[in-house]
Amino acid sequence: MTTKALTRCYRFPSVDFEPDLRMLVWQDGSETILTVHESRLLEALCYCAGEVINPQALYDKTFIQIEAYEENNHTHFDLNALLVSLNHKLIYQGQPAIAIEIVATHGFRVPLPNKTCRLVHTFKESKFTQFTNDKTGKNEPSESAAEHIVKHSILHRISVLLLAAAGVALFFIADNILL
Repeated sequence: MTTKALTRCYRFPSVDFEPDLRMLVWQDGSETILTVHESRLLEALCYCAGEVINPQALYDKTFIQIEAYEENNHTHFDLNALLVSLNHKLIYQGQPAIAIEIVATHGFRVPLPNKTCRLVHTFKESKFTQFTNDKTGKNEPSESAAEHIVKHSILHRISVLLLAAAGVALFFIADNILL
């Protein structure tokens, strides 16, 4: 069984950046995986491509929005160290694939992508499933957790019976009131 997902893509001359998968896909088909923070940083820069974004706004978009609801949001990240790490991953054949330009005293900027698009990715089913049914053969698809509950749960059967009885009772009560 496979799953298809629609992901965002920023297409540059020598690389596609897919922020939803935290991945750089190079022209030769090779892939580079980014960390969560590297991906968020590059996504914020690509979202504002062509514009200069000041360091505080870049920091907020990269770190604070991702962890806004965590109780201990007092962690501090080094934006410069992250930029150095990201720049190393953006080198392709000795040239920066996406040049992160530093505008003195103003902030950072990346060039406009050639294209922003959505791509369809196909993922194969993981070997680990939430529910396994030992009775099914290898040729038969295993049933989902919801199917298992519907087929085998006594509590589910009682609740369906009570809902049906309530529906019939409402029908008779409404019929008697209208007369």
